[in-house]
Amino acid sequence: MNFVITNCKYCFLAILLAMTACAYRPKIVMQYTPPLKQCAIVKEPSSLPVAEKLIYGLSWHGIPSGRLTLETKGIERIDNYNYYHVIATAGPNNFFSIFFNIKYMVETYVDKDTGLPLKFYKKKSVKGKVTEETIIFDYGNNKAIWEYTGKTKKTIELTKNNQDLLSFLYYFRLKGLETSKVYNFNIVYNGKNWPIKMVTGNVNLIKLGSGDCVNVVSVELSSPLISKLVGGETLSAYVSADSKRIPVFFTIKSKGSQADAVLSNFKSLK
Repeated sequence: MNFVITNCKYCFLAILLAMTACAYRPKIVMQYTPPLKQCAIVKEPSSLPVAEKLIYGLSWHGIPSGRLTLETKGIERIDNYNYYHVIATAGPNNFFSIFFNIKYMVETYVDKDTGLPLKFYKKKSVKGKVTEETIIFDYGNNKAIWEYTGKTKKTIELTKNNQDLLSFLYYFRLKGLETSKVYNFNIVYNGKNWPIKMVTGNVNLIKLGSGDCVNVVSVELSSPLISKLVGGETLSAYVSADSKRIPVFFTIKSKGSQADAVLSNFKSLK
């Protein structure tokens, strides 16, 4: 989801807006120092909450720029297996839509038991022009079928623990997350397999704009895929250290720019 302004002609506008509006960026207020067993992440849940809707405020250099939602719509039965149906939407606010009229809708079906995706779909709308991407995962034949608007279907060989752009968030919510550990997996996107390296840090306490303090574990992802999507090499995040494993904050830094996504409805999820 790219809301980073790279053209210098908008600098004067950014300065003007920065003087009149500022989005709250969470900060670490305390790092735990007790014995390690007291810092452990709470055990992962046996299932994800259905009808959960996470709402994030997007900002560029602290300037409010849009909104992102992640919603678990329900559980669907497909070929005798149960799948979480997850939908994400993102788009600019009214002001930024004048310059960047881009909207996204992404959905995935995540196996309730394995956490692996069955089907991925992405629709991107730019000034009314729509492009679509679909990925069907066929684990029996160890392949994925990728299709993009106007292009020939492509078969991609699967490797160990393949995910899509959205499913990996829910995989690690279901399958556990440990502190100070390196995870390696692959994301199928744009007709190829992209290697992802994810490194977790320690448990910290951060304060949200709502005033809530949340125990979180820091996460950093690095991959050429991140550069392709948003122009940066790494994506940093904080994920709640409770059993819900909710991402409360994302940030991407790229060539002097910074884009953030901050969870805005934390109170309603308690």
